[in-house]
Amino acid sequence: MKGERMGFFEYLFENYDLAIVELLNHLKIIAIALPIAIGVGVPIGIFVSRNKRLAGITLYLASVLMTVPSLALFGIMVVLLAPLKAGIGVIPAVIALVIYSLLPVIRNTVVAVGSVDRRMIEAARGMGMTNRQILFRISLPLTIPTIMAGVRNAAVMGVSVATIAYLIGARGLGYFIFAGLGRSRFGMIMLGAIMVSALGIGMNYGLLWLEEAITPKGLKIERGK
Repeated sequence: MKGERMGFFEYLFENYDLAIVELLNHLKIIAIALPIAIGVGVPIGIFVSRNKRLAGITLYLASVLMTVPSLALFGIMVVLLAPLKAGIGVIPAVIALVIYSLLPVIRNTVVAVGSVDRRMIEAARGMGMTNRQILFRISLPLTIPTIMAGVRNAAVMGVSVATIAYLIGARGLGYFIFAGLGRSRFGMIMLGAIMVSALGIGMNYGLLWLEEAITPKGLKIERGK
């Protein structure tokens, strides 16, 4: 290690292997939490969208959970999971990310399903389609862009929340920021901040590409028109 004033590029050159390891740790947390949030949030959004009162209560509860500060939520997870010997590390970080991701996923799913033209649904029923067929052949394809917007919000937010998860032993890119602050190391702080920012931007554009790939061609709107 050099002195306190080691520059960003010098620190990166000497610790690029550690940067890759912590990037993979960061991605592991998100890769576990995001699919769980989608797998839980989308079905809940579809189910409650049939009842406005139930949808309102569900969204209210999800918004209340989201207003809990991340450090406080991590602290709660540590206490609740301590008897199971899982209060420190990836598990509480994943649970916290899932909780934070539920609101944008559920909200966008409710909005998306509710925006489907009822005349299309009635026409499908008139053609003899079952509720399951209507859901998978009409409703979900029409709602992909809106649901994916919620998934993108959840993913980008998850990148930042996973950074704080370093404080409960989950590792990740938060190591460079918090350890750098503790040691007054400008290079470490800059490396962490730049990598977290780049990861957030990359996740957003990666999911935009996925959205473009899975959206039916007939529903795509050419940008710029």
